[in-house]
Order: sequence, then C-alpha cells, then structure tokens
Amino acid sequence: MTMKEYLSQSFTLHQLLKAKESRIQDLRDMQERVGQMSIGVKVKSSTKQDTMGDVTATLLDLIAEYHKDCLRILNIGQEIEAVIKTCQREDFRLILFERYVNLKQWEDIAADNGYSEKHVYKLHSSALKMVKWIPSDTPNRGKVSA
Repeated sequence: MTMKEYLSQSFTLHQLLKAKESRIQDLRDMQERVGQMSIGVKVKSSTKQDTMGDVTATLLDLIAEYHKDCLRILNIGQEIEAVIKTCQREDFRLILFERYVNLKQWEDIAADNGYSEKHVYKLHSSALKMVKWIPSDTPNRGKVSA
C-alpha cells in the first residue's frame, strides 16, 4: 500500500457509508410500505410470511454495521491526521489535510489557496514523499511506501 492509498482510505470509507445510508433509507421505505399493506389483511398460507420482521431484522443489522463503520472512519481519520502532522512543511500539511481529512477536490484546494491545480499536484507529490510514518496500531504498518 502506498502512502497515497493509505491516506485515501477515508474517501473509500465515506463512499461506503453513503451507500449504506441509501440502503438504510430504502429499507425504511420498504418497512413503511410493508406495514401499510399488511394492515387489515389476513392471508392464509402454509409458509411463514413475516416480511415486516425480515425487513426490520435486515435494517437493524445494516444500522449496526453502519455504526461500526462510523467508528472505523473516526479511528482512521485520527491516524491520517497523525500522519499528516509529521510533515515538516506547513504548506504540505495544508494540502494533505484539505485532501484527506476535509475530502476536498483538487480544484477546490487550488482555488481556496490561490494555487493552480498543477501546483497543488506538485505540492501533493512532494508532501507524500515527506510523510512516511504509520501509527503503530495500524494493521498495514510496514507495508506503506511513498
């Protein structure tokens, strides 16, 4: 894993959270529809039909996963901030912080700091070479390269 890949974990995890948020909303909508359909309806069947229970169980499992992922993002975010703080140059730290903690796009980083995008890429590349330390409790420790 390169330093850039390590620092980019936050992007991937935020995308995963957004997907789970969407799935949670879909399940809540489904739960509401199923609840509305089953009011006053009696169905005789030889098979067990507990659609509401199935949807609710799936929803609760997904919500529990979502909360675990939120904690994981917080932990990884703290590690990423610790790595960025090891960079000696303030301008490099700013670029890394904006990109990997604030999750800003390159063009926004450039505009906010009065740089061209090309200059931001150059600063970013230099900054990645400067930070090489990985927190000791990171599972990928020792596998990161610039």
